[in-house]
Amino acid sequence: MSELSAVPSLPAASVRALAPVFLSYRTSDGSDLATRLAWALRATGVPVWHDITDLPPGDTTRRLQEALTAGLSGAVLIVTPDIANSAVVRDVELPGLLRLERDTAFTFAIASTIPRPAAGNGPTRDGLDYAAPDALLAQPADTLQRFKQYPLFDQAGIMALARELAAQRMTAIRTLGHDELLLDIQTRLDPRGTPPELPLAVRLPPPAPGQRLPPAEAWSPFDAFLADLPGLLAIAGARRLRITGSAHLSVAFALGAAVPTTSGWPVTVQDRTGVWGERTGPPQNPQVTLDQETDSPRDAPSGAPVAIFVDLAPEPPPGDTFGAHLDQCPGRYSCTMRLRSAHRGHIPAETADTLVADLAGRIRTCAAHAATHRVELFLRVPFPVAVLLGRLLNTLEITLYEWDDTGPAPRYVEVVAVASGRGGGPILASGPGAAGRHR
Repeated sequence: MSELSAVPSLPAASVRALAPVFLSYRTSDGSDLATRLAWALRATGVPVWHDITDLPPGDTTRRLQEALTAGLSGAVLIVTPDIANSAVVRDVELPGLLRLERDTAFTFAIASTIPRPAAGNGPTRDGLDYAAPDALLAQPADTLQRFKQYPLFDQAGIMALARELAAQRMTAIRTLGHDELLLDIQTRLDPRGTPPELPLAVRLPPPAPGQRLPPAEAWSPFDAFLADLPGLLAIAGARRLRITGSAHLSVAFALGAAVPTTSGWPVTVQDRTGVWGERTGPPQNPQVTLDQETDSPRDAPSGAPVAIFVDLAPEPPPGDTFGAHLDQCPGRYSCTMRLRSAHRGHIPAETADTLVADLAGRIRTCAAHAATHRVELFLRVPFPVAVLLGRLLNTLEITLYEWDDTGPAPRYVEVVAVASGRGGGPILASGPGAAGRHR
């Protein structure tokens, strides 16, 4: 089965710009790399076909052949030393991928862990052995060497490959001629199963069982994606961005901060209630009245941050977790503020423009009165509000907290510090103590 003719003829729809990227690798020594690359790709918006998570039960060879003919946008061949012993890669996956590669719309990348030998000193990691893929997979010379090879020695190499594949995906999507780019994001659900066919399908690792917070390892690849997002929009030729899905509010805010209003891209957020941020007529009068409580504690140091709780949920909170946080941090804040909807209920999507502008104005005013640019923000709002608010609070350094009830008592946990309108993406630092570890 090593000949291309052994692979069934591929239907015309086998290569599609919105389809996932296939990962081909040897399980014995490539499984960990494939998993890490799969998550890096998902974090950069590239949907992935990964056999461990996406292969349905049944005969492996037949299922793989079905995957190769069901529709792909590209593939990554992960070359490790033991791939020489993989008949599945050599006889099933590689012939199918090389047939797909005949279509110029198909992106085929080789990610190698085989270093170039150093004379007299053994292997070295200062470069790749570009002849290794052909040799290990018993291919004629230059079958694989003619493709670009990426070093996959560490996490930096994994991220570099993921970011380049995301850019190549946007180049392919540009040919579709869509003015609007769709970005779907999920951070709470396990993404395993049939990968979605979307321009950008951002998937971060969900919380561990029994946990609520985004896992620490989710932030670094997402940080890289946010830094690239304006460039990806430009490559795709998009004139506007539409966001769908669901995410932790800290993630949603950071996503909005990556495309602030000053970036020039209009952004709308769609959920089951409607499209937020889409103006179809004259500006509407605010339909959500906010109640505000402000307090200026004594003994706060000069330039101390402000703490602001925004509660727009339809039901009251189960307890005063924000108040408990303030009690545990005496002298930390120069000012505290609570912003609540005066009347509990669902927020109409058509009020987004005026509501979010009102929230942003009050937050800015509170920080200005306290003579600080540092805000610690506690959100209990719809997902679209978090995204759109993140777009408006540039020039401020915002530390986001997430509510966590997995311990002895509910508490707010500091998860990420964000500042938009700066080079290198909006994320300053992540994890507990993020506000004090700005890079």
